[in-house]
Amino acid sequence: MSYASDAAREDTAENAELKDWSERLRSLSVLFVDDESNVLRSIARVLRHEPYRIITASSASEGLEILNSQPVQMIVSDQRMPKITGIEFLEKAREISPDTIRLMLTGYSDLKTAEEAINKVEIYRFLSKPWNDEDLKATIRQGLMKWSLKKDNERMMQIIEEQNGELWDLNQNLERKVEERTCELKQAEARLIQSEKMASVGLLAGGIAHEINNPLAGIMGITQTLIMELEGNKDAVDDLKTIERAAIQCKEIVQNLLKFSRQDVNKKREPVDIPLIFQHSLNLIGYIFRDSHIQITQEYDPELPLLRGNPNQLQQVIINLLTNAQQAMRKGGTVSIRGKKTENGGLIVEVEDQGEGIPESIRAKIFDPFFTTKPEGKGTGLGLSVSWGIIRDHGGRIEVTSEVGRGTCMRLVFDAAQDYF
Repeated sequence: MSYASDAAREDTAENAELKDWSERLRSLSVLFVDDESNVLRSIARVLRHEPYRIITASSASEGLEILNSQPVQMIVSDQRMPKITGIEFLEKAREISPDTIRLMLTGYSDLKTAEEAINKVEIYRFLSKPWNDEDLKATIRQGLMKWSLKKDNERMMQIIEEQNGELWDLNQNLERKVEERTCELKQAEARLIQSEKMASVGLLAGGIAHEINNPLAGIMGITQTLIMELEGNKDAVDDLKTIERAAIQCKEIVQNLLKFSRQDVNKKREPVDIPLIFQHSLNLIGYIFRDSHIQITQEYDPELPLLRGNPNQLQQVIINLLTNAQQAMRKGGTVSIRGKKTENGGLIVEVEDQGEGIPESIRAKIFDPFFTTKPEGKGTGLGLSVSWGIIRDHGGRIEVTSEVGRGTCMRLVFDAAQDYF
């Protein structure tokens, strides 16, 4: 590669840059202010081939009028003018157009004037009379380039600020989506762990229940026989009835274990009307709410879909949720029942109480088998475990939101992918 070709390319690039600057300068204006008309004519003659627009004013007041009526990128002002000096004029001009480049044209080499001009009006350059034509052209071009570069920089800063704002918004949205996704993953992981836990416990519970059931039936049969044979012995009969009650309680636990371990024992599915299931459930246990001074409110979407399921099993879940709500409300209040159709065609059932709430420390354990916060003899800790398994086998899940002292909302969620009617 030759040096000549390199030089040619450099010349071409330089010419292109000069052409670009000339095009940019065509849109800019320079105001010359001088009380001597021959000076203004001479400046116009020298700069007649320059690309920028030239405006002349023969007094400071005329120059201020021009500044108030149109944009000007540079002012070249004489210092010695009647009534208003060049410094005073440029000071007022700066108030009108702060970004305009200001030059001083003077025939006096006065250091005090220069110092005052620099301090008061931030003069860009001084031009002396008589001037050198090429220096005049170069100085004006440089000043206009400075103004243009400053505006470019301001535009770039504005673009950067806007883009930074957009990036900040995108970052905030990304962080929010990451948090939401992380929360969803944690919930899915928790459901998976719970599902695996229930599956293993269900197998164990089924085996234990079968092993206990036979000897338990023998205990109850022998106890009832002895009660009849010892009918006259009150103390013995009372002891036997205590044994019988304990055996009955054990039988109920065994039955719950069998239900828990055999969620799919009844695979028959039929259209289930959720409001009707709630009505049947309240017909059975409504008295406990009346006795506890608890009101029931029900609200269902008009287009609430039917759910394919086992009505007996679903009623078991609903009775369990309603009973838990009643037991959490020692001071009365309201239990709200809601049925909602989701935007994607799913189904959500909510039972919300105004009770004591569930502490966060035990919220993750409430579906564990045999976990209960009820007093001894008041609960087996299997109700929510069995309910969880039933809803799982119906293709749904149970979600819980609770606040201590404010209440609990148990939510049955059936996604749109399930088989609805």
